[in-house]
Amino acid sequence: MGLAHDAGNGQPVDPLAVIRSYLAVAIQIGAPAYNHGDHRGCYEVYACTARLLLQAVEGAAEVKQRLRRALQECSTEVDVTRQAWVLRHTFDAVLGAENS
Repeated sequence: MGLAHDAGNGQPVDPLAVIRSYLAVAIQIGAPAYNHGDHRGCYEVYACTARLLLQAVEGAAEVKQRLRRALQECSTEVDVTRQAWVLRHTFDAVLGAENS
């Protein structure tokens, strides 16, 4: 059963809404870590969240593809600060997208 399976009332939850809510929480955790100098911790929060969403959310294929591409880009980037920003920019794009 995925994260977007049931709203508690038997109705499916919008997968994009689920993704956006998790991304917002990840930013709430990761951004302060980054601002306090823990760039790796920030990246790890962002990357873990992206991987969770790829595995646990059914639907929202285009957004999941964006997350997948960002993780792939991070896998070839050696600078953890850059890795954090790659994911943050992707998260911001998903959060700001009206129709994804």
